[in-house]
Amino acid sequence: MITINNITLAYQSKTILTSASATFTRGTLTALVGRNGAGKSTLLRAAAAIDRPQSGTVTVEGNNLHTLSADKRAELISFVGTHRVRVANLKCRDVVAIGRAPYTNWLGSMQPQDEQIVTDALRAVGMEHFAQRAIDSLSDGECQRIMIARALAQQTPIIMLDEPTAFLDIPTRFEICRLLAELTRQGKTIIFSTHDIDAALPVCDNIAVIENHDLTLYPAPAAEGVLKRLFSL
Repeated sequence: MITINNITLAYQSKTILTSASATFTRGTLTALVGRNGAGKSTLLRAAAAIDRPQSGTVTVEGNNLHTLSADKRAELISFVGTHRVRVANLKCRDVVAIGRAPYTNWLGSMQPQDEQIVTDALRAVGMEHFAQRAIDSLSDGECQRIMIARALAQQTPIIMLDEPTAFLDIPTRFEICRLLAELTRQGKTIIFSTHDIDAALPVCDNIAVIENHDLTLYPAPAAEGVLKRLFSL
């Protein structure tokens, strides 16, 4: 469980959120939505303890993330940003193996159990047959699955993703959202920002809406009217 407690956020001189609070329970999928510039990415980065809020706290099972070491935070939250890894000749398996970094020694040596975790992560996203493929040879949708596998290999209870369906074709957007929903049934708590309301709404448990510097968490079935008004659907 992750809780945002009275978070205030600003970007440069612009206020984004004021005293926002929400709790995301174990095994739930939440889409974070808002108009362009509402602060979705900024909120995700603060919630993942990548950036610090102006005030307020983020807690996981009662632990204040910003008082924990980087290694401990890496055992609690994995973050998939908008950047796609496109390094020439870098194998997909090696990208996923980066998720084991918090658990390996200072040389990054992989033990047999780490290798198995990487294999399991690739299988979980349907990419086990791509393990030896170069990451720069993949489509955008395939690359996104590899990035999700990397987060799975990190073995955190919470996964946050910033616009995981951006720049994907429509069928792949729905596939990624369904994949995220499947992972929550394994007990993961997943929060992702998105503009793809049609793909997210059918599979999400909750919709978190940023509007007028406020954050409101709705059960997905109750959010449809709010989304229609916000986006004029």
